[in-house]
Parts: sequence; C-alpha cells; structure tokens
Amino acid sequence: MWRCKLNNFDEDLDDKSEENNEEQLEQELNGESDDDSNEKIDNIPKNQSQESLAENNDEELINSVIPKQEIDAQNGSSLKSEISEEERLARQLRDFHRNQIEASLYVAGRPLSIEEISTKLEIRKKEVEELINDIAFDYLDRSTALVIAQIGDSYQMQIKTEYAEKVSKFAKGGAIAEKYLRTLTIIALKQPIMKSLVVKIRGSGAYEHVKYLEDNGLIDAVKKGRSKELTTTDKYSEMFGLPKDKEELKRVMIAQLGLDEISSTNVESSQDEELSQDEELSQD
Repeated sequence: MWRCKLNNFDEDLDDKSEENNEEQLEQELNGESDDDSNEKIDNIPKNQSQESLAENNDEELINSVIPKQEIDAQNGSSLKSEISEEERLARQLRDFHRNQIEASLYVAGRPLSIEEISTKLEIRKKEVEELINDIAFDYLDRSTALVIAQIGDSYQMQIKTEYAEKVSKFAKGGAIAEKYLRTLTIIALKQPIMKSLVVKIRGSGAYEHVKYLEDNGLIDAVKKGRSKELTTTDKYSEMFGLPKDKEELKRVMIAQLGLDEISSTNVESSQDEELSQDEELSQD
C-alpha cells in the first residue's frame, strides 16, 4: 500500500516536473522570441521613424509650402520688375528732356527763359527749371570750361572768364564769356551810353570788353567828345532774340531781368552828366 502511494507520488512528481519543464521551455522560447524581437527593433535605425516623418513632412512642404513661396516670390519679382520698368522709362524720358535743354542752351548763344524752353520743347515749366539746375550743378561738379549763368529769369551757356580770352579768337557768334556779357547787358539796357560811363560802372576791364564786343559786331562805337557812344547792333538782337528797335529792346530786357525804370533813369542821368563833361572838355 505504501509502495503504491510512493509510486503514485513519484508519478505526480514526474508529471509536475514535466509540466515545469514544459513551462520553462515555453518561457525560454518566449524569452528568445522577445530577445529576437528586441534585437530586430534594436537593429532598426533609431532615426528611421524620424526620417520617415521628415520624408512625409518634406513631401507636404514640396506639395504645399514651397510652391506657394515660389509663386509668391515670382509674383513679387514680377511686380518689382514692372515698377523698375516704369522707373527706367521715366528716367530715360527725363534724361532725354535734360539733353534737349542742354542742347538748346548750347545752340541758342543767348539767354533762354524757362517759358520759352517749356513752350518750344513741350516740357513742363517745373521740370525745365529742375533740369536746368541739374545741368548747372553738373557743370560745376565736372569743372568744365562752361557755366550756366542765370540772367534775370533766363539762362545762358557761357564760357568761364579764365578761358574766354584765349578761345575768343575762334568764336563766331557763339557763347560769350560772362564778363563780356555783363558789359554787353549794361550797354543794351542803357544805350546809347558813353564808353567812359561803362568804364565807371564795370571798371578798367571795360576797355577790353568794349573792344571785344565791337570786334565781334555786337556793338557800334561812335566817337562823341573825348569818349565814344555805344549802342547794340542788329547782330546782337538776332543773337539774343530781342527786338531791333532800341526802346522796345530795353523794355523787353527790363521785364526779363526784373528791373525797374528808376534804375534805368538813374544811369541815364549819370550818362547825361558824363556827356556834358566830355563836351565841355572837348570844347576847351
């Protein structure tokens, strides 16, 4: 009986042992499986999931954001190019007007008013004034032999004084140096005027000025007493676009230069005194 119980006990132990072995085997198998899985997971690159996400994001960017940016950039550059084109055309037109005005001052050989330039070239008065100032400052910056002189409300291209004497021998009714032009303007405004009075007004250099103007056919000099009486010529009127009638010429110049009749009368009074003195000395 005890032997039977022992045998049964042994059989139970064997059964439990087998069950334990089976459980252990299953656990080992499961453990190996988990390890293998872990190894497989470990073998997967750590950044693979991030790369996949990045790839997906890149695709979305390519398909959405980047094309939109490109379109916006293209639209912006297109608008910018259109604005630049308008500005370029505006600059070209302004440069063309500037060159027209400069050429007009060069060929005229006489003062030109803003009104005359604006009318004949069909350019707005404000733009004419701005461009003349640009030309004048440009000549100063480039230190050329030419200057744009303002005479009343008119402008004239002139030769600088330091170059005038040497180059005057080549001139044939072209630009006149400022010093000669100033003396010529006084003669035109106060004609007939005595040479001695011109010298009083302009200084001793007026002797050379009068000779230059007479040699170039711009004034006539008629002997009167010990001095000479000076008047402008038709060539002067033609060169400067002024009336040939002396009184009308003076009225136009007074209006252009913004002068008044009082200044003209004062000079004429001085001239009468000068002429009387010359006549008295001549009679003596």
